[in-house]
Amino acid sequence: MNNNNKQHPMRVLIVDDEPLARQRLQRQLETLPEVDAVAQAADAASAWQLIVAMRPDALLLDINMPGEDGMQLAEKLQQLPAALRPAIIFTTAHEQHAVAAFALQAVDYLLKPIQQQRLLEALQRLAQSHRSKQDSSPTIAVRLGREEHWLSIESIACCIASDKYTCIHHDHGAHISHKSLRELEQLHGDYFLRVHRNALVAKSRIIGIHHADGNKLLVKLRDCQQRPEISRRYRQSLQELLHGLSSPPSS
Repeated sequence: MNNNNKQHPMRVLIVDDEPLARQRLQRQLETLPEVDAVAQAADAASAWQLIVAMRPDALLLDINMPGEDGMQLAEKLQQLPAALRPAIIFTTAHEQHAVAAFALQAVDYLLKPIQQQRLLEALQRLAQSHRSKQDSSPTIAVRLGREEHWLSIESIACCIASDKYTCIHHDHGAHISHKSLRELEQLHGDYFLRVHRNALVAKSRIIGIHHADGNKLLVKLRDCQQRPEISRRYRQSLQELLHGLSSPPSS
């Protein structure tokens, strides 16, 4: 048996209203090969939009910001499904929020000016947790010629039925599986969402809906060129999921 799992860098979003603070964190993150600083946000509203669009694994989150503060954003994130919820490392100049931060399951609480060693320790601990999550995630058996491979479910973007087989589209290409969509849905219904009788998509990869010619609706997926068609039967469940992401729950 060949294991086709491959570890992916942990995707981190920096959220801070101070440009210099964001730049400093960006430079510090660049020293870790297991971390990919995917974007920066200057306020909670912008951060939420990036979380919906990019699905980061973790946030470096300031607390005192104009408008909605970091604690309020963290509280709203707790209401997302676990598969869509990034981990949080608070980065702040104020000590008094630490108890509340850890009540929100924060990974760490770093005080400014942030020492690089403390940041690296927090990120390394988070990266280890990220690796463990990938290592322990369910796998799906696929075939390439006569060889059997095992894909981590976290690497899969969508599954498309084709004749008697299922084509699994993942981060490194596409493979054939002998499992039907019904079997995959029954086994991994918490990870996949049915959008068509011929298609399952990863909930954590969904970023929007594309209106195509002929009044067709297609689902857009992060890091995937495939855009499976959305049938009328499954349109409501997809729209409900997207609505829950694009409209943050009220505090």
